[in-house]
Amino acid sequence: MTKEISITIELQNHGNWVKIFIPYSAPTKMMAILQNDYGEILKSVSLAEGNNSIDISNIKNSFINIKIETPYETILKKLKLSL
Repeated sequence: MTKEISITIELQNHGNWVKIFIPYSAPTKMMAILQNDYGEILKSVSLAEGNNSIDISNIKNSFINIKIETPYETILKKLKLSL
């Protein structure tokens, strides 16, 4: 893979979002799992090639952990949600 998956956070008045861009397609399911620091799953969503948005407006934690699983790579990252 020559291109990387990008993860950004948008905190705005009309909602809070985790934006995930996946530059390739995959023959099997790709997933994003959001967890708190205690390991509880807050959200689990399927991902597709291109731009993906996950609504995190109802998550009140200061930090969340995100795990992105594709057939080609797994990404674990801690995201800061508060300013």
